[in-house]
Amino acid sequence: MSTVTAPAPPVGLPPLAAGPSSGPVPLRPLSVGEILDGGMDLLRRHPGPTLGVASVMVCIQLLISVPLWWVVTSLLSRESSSAGTDFLLFLLTLTLASVVASLGSTVAAVMTSASAAIAVAQEAAGAPATLAAVWARMRPVLGRLTVLALALTGLNTVIAAIPVIGYFVPLFGGLMRLSVLVMVFEGASIGTALKRGMQVGGGTGASLFRQLGIRLLAGLVSGVVWLMLFLPLTLIGSLVVEAVVGDDPLVSGDHGALLLLSISIAVAYYLPLVIVWAFRSGIDTLLYLDGRMRTEALDVEWGLAGRLARRGGAR
Repeated sequence: MSTVTAPAPPVGLPPLAAGPSSGPVPLRPLSVGEILDGGMDLLRRHPGPTLGVASVMVCIQLLISVPLWWVVTSLLSRESSSAGTDFLLFLLTLTLASVVASLGSTVAAVMTSASAAIAVAQEAAGAPATLAAVWARMRPVLGRLTVLALALTGLNTVIAAIPVIGYFVPLFGGLMRLSVLVMVFEGASIGTALKRGMQVGGGTGASLFRQLGIRLLAGLVSGVVWLMLFLPLTLIGSLVVEAVVGDDPLVSGDHGALLLLSISIAVAYYLPLVIVWAFRSGIDTLLYLDGRMRTEALDVEWGLAGRLARRGGAR
């Protein structure tokens, strides 16, 4: 049996300022329910670094996606003799929109996971965990996080191309996203972070399947939340478009109406992702900490470091 080697814990984590019982997470291996509940709890405790960063990511996605979707809807509504040219433009634009959506979702997941991790570290140290404080710590590694997001997008694309396994790309992609936490907490390079993230998530076969199972449950919860918000937003958007335009934009082909339709579709699709991305950032953080507590005794070392720090400060 191969042994899991790792840096001496608690690498990258500050001593607990207020004691183990009042830290950001319980100092023991977490149950499935605690991880899922903790994802929402982290969102409630730190709305700025989670919901705030996710909202910024959604705004960027909307600014990029709406023009592309506008082109797609315009091509769908056109009636011209150059059907072949229109079809080719439609495919190219749709492909570009898919690439932008894939890259954007990965970048958003990376940035929200990083900000949630920094918020947990700030909370553990008894320091402010506001959006401004988290951004100040996140800014120096922003470039590396962006490159990591590009690397994860490429890896996800490769996995998606593998027969059968490609259907599970969200699960394996989520597992590789632990590299974000490694980079934030441990200051690792991109290559080391990718390797170490897989090590933390899948140190043993049992922990690997446990991580994938929890991610599957979290994905189901996220899907239900997204659908519950997407359906009414879609209905409201369609009613607004119908009230303003008074006709089917795809039939009339009016550019203003098509732009309004594109905006309503994009808002209905992306707005629920604010909660989804924020929730998943909490899940990523807790899975990283749980993985280290199970394989590296992080709970023992982190609690001990906090006690020693407080004892030294009391002298």
